[in-house]
Amino acid sequence: MDEENKVHDIYYGWFIVSAAFVALLVLSIRSYGFGVFIDPLTADFGWARAPLTLVFSISLLVTSLFGILSGRLSDTYGVKKVMAAGTILVSAGFLLSSQIQNLYHLYMTYFIIGVGASTIYIPAATTVTRWFDKKRGLAVGISVAAIAIGMASFPPILERSINAFGWRSTFILVGVFALIALSFSTILMKRSPRSGEGKEDDSRDEKSYTLKEALKTRYFWIIYFMFLMAQFSAMTITVHIVPYSTDVGLSSFYAAATLTAVGLANIFGRVLGGWTSDKLGVIKGVAIFFVFQSLAIFTLPFFSSLFAIYAVALLFGLAYGGWVMIYPVITSRLFGTKNSGAILGALGTVAGVGGALGPYVAGYLYDLTGLYDLAFLISGFLMLGAFCLALLFIWTYDE
Repeated sequence: MDEENKVHDIYYGWFIVSAAFVALLVLSIRSYGFGVFIDPLTADFGWARAPLTLVFSISLLVTSLFGILSGRLSDTYGVKKVMAAGTILVSAGFLLSSQIQNLYHLYMTYFIIGVGASTIYIPAATTVTRWFDKKRGLAVGISVAAIAIGMASFPPILERSINAFGWRSTFILVGVFALIALSFSTILMKRSPRSGEGKEDDSRDEKSYTLKEALKTRYFWIIYFMFLMAQFSAMTITVHIVPYSTDVGLSSFYAAATLTAVGLANIFGRVLGGWTSDKLGVIKGVAIFFVFQSLAIFTLPFFSSLFAIYAVALLFGLAYGGWVMIYPVITSRLFGTKNSGAILGALGTVAGVGGALGPYVAGYLYDLTGLYDLAFLISGFLMLGAFCLALLFIWTYDE
């Protein structure tokens, strides 16, 4: 380990993990705090859930599509410059959301947040993978645990803030927090000694696929559609579990806290997923977590009590955290680290496509039927489909 990559005898890679942790913590507000704003915005503007949920869906889709570009930019120009641009966009998007007067304004502000998020998640995650070899799964698991911590902590905080100050002031507070936290993260970030600029012999990777080469493999597409179905399912639950809980009789605070339960379990799931990927292999670990997530989703519509919903939320959160953290790990394990930014950006489009379709379809079905039962049933079967693709991968590929 080179002395120049240490700070007071601490390997600098762990500072990178800390920076990524802070950045992903901020992004969790966009992903897991939006559901808390649904009821207040509906009360003020009278919007139906399908078009309102489409705001979140568009933002996720934008993030995934621009993620391909941001991955390439970070590979070429460095993570710090790309994340600095994302800091400005994400904080500006939240601040502008406080001034909306109609639904189209919200579409535009969350579009800006989506572009900004794309320049933060992919660069931060791929930078972590490049700083580690033997402890790569653990390092990624710790950094992405921030998303779960945000899921656990921000929904009830946002709910209290909205009740106390209103949703407009809450958006302003989120924007200021994003600006400060992401600036700190950007300052800490730097390229690893194994990234470009002649600092590393990329032959250290056993494999070093280009994006074009990765796209030609059947393994990429098995993984792609596997995660596409899983993201459709997962984001359906995370966006709609709060309004579902209020529909079945929970108060707004306890409904928001269902995401706290998901997030707390998600923290352990992400770290467990990192350990599992190191011990069993990335796809075998994913397959196990897919089974438990499908079980949680299938049982959710049958429960309406506080205890039962929280129990299901804990199981769902543990399983979701277990497989979602493997995104960055799987690209480096299968395709090498040299072009991992671009490859992860391409694979990351599943988060936008699946994450966009799931919540919107669930909102549409709710507006049509007044219930979430059909949406949750579809999500459960898609998780089983993802599990079958994981088995296909295991059968055809030797990790």
